[in-house]
Amino acid sequence: MAKKVLANPGSLEFFSARAATNDPFVYRLGLQIFILARRVRLPYGSPFSSKPPPQSGGFFISRHPPVTAHHKADFLKARKGGRPIAALTAYDYPTARLLDDCGVDILLVGDSLGMVVLGFPDTTHVTLGQMLHHVAAVARAKPRALVVGDLPIHSYETPAQALESARQLVAAGAEAVKLEGGIRQAEKVRAITGAGIPVIGHLGMLPQRVLEEGGYRKKGRTPEQAEAIREGAEALVDAGVSSIVFESIVPETARMLSAALPVPTIGIGCGEHTCDGEIAVITDLLGSFPWFVPPFARPEADLAGITRGAVGRYVSRVQGS
Repeated sequence: MAKKVLANPGSLEFFSARAATNDPFVYRLGLQIFILARRVRLPYGSPFSSKPPPQSGGFFISRHPPVTAHHKADFLKARKGGRPIAALTAYDYPTARLLDDCGVDILLVGDSLGMVVLGFPDTTHVTLGQMLHHVAAVARAKPRALVVGDLPIHSYETPAQALESARQLVAAGAEAVKLEGGIRQAEKVRAITGAGIPVIGHLGMLPQRVLEEGGYRKKGRTPEQAEAIREGAEALVDAGVSSIVFESIVPETARMLSAALPVPTIGIGCGEHTCDGEIAVITDLLGSFPWFVPPFARPEADLAGITRGAVGRYVSRVQGS
């Protein structure tokens, strides 16, 4: 008589046989064994997944309400004065997944992609179409972090245009939008937030105005500059922003304004621990864009060197040299 061979507990046959039972306890037990044995990456929303379900549901019906963009934005706004906000830029699907796995709070699809992805000299060449393309790629990762899309130059010159551009970014997958400027942008912010779309402001050095200003310069050096930034920030807060990015503001001014504002400030090039959080360009952090590194950047890796070494070894192996 042939000896009966039991199915391996990690095999699909084992799980399928148990799944055929009408006993829900046995079904869930078999599913859990299959997951642990095979290290299956579950869709969001599964009873055994560590991540929350996406807004449109998941493989299993969740008993919990979906986490909306407003939930995420409000949660970060409530972090004012508490645990610092960690934000990074992301421009593609795999990077978004990796950063989200590390617990980043905000993934900004910044118009900095013009330089570090598309090879332009500054952000003034970036179009809304290019932003939509990269926002969609990041959003496909379905991150727990808040996905923010930059409104590129010339896409928000009037409140009506700002709202339409913001709606396009949201349709592509953004959960909030960011724009540059203070008092003269308040009505545009109000139009966007009035339509239910969270907005993040941006004050200090404004990359989209680099041609107007003739270069990148520190802001907030004088009492007059600090007062202008404060007035712009208050106008943005009154219009309904969830937080404000401070870029290249001198540390003393950034610290003073952060303490005075009711919404979180997220600094870049403002010194350490001067704001309620920090944002960095991912290529600066990873050392993957060696041709230009801002003076305030703190690389944590040298991916450019690692890549050159790996590719050099590959070329030698293929060419037999």
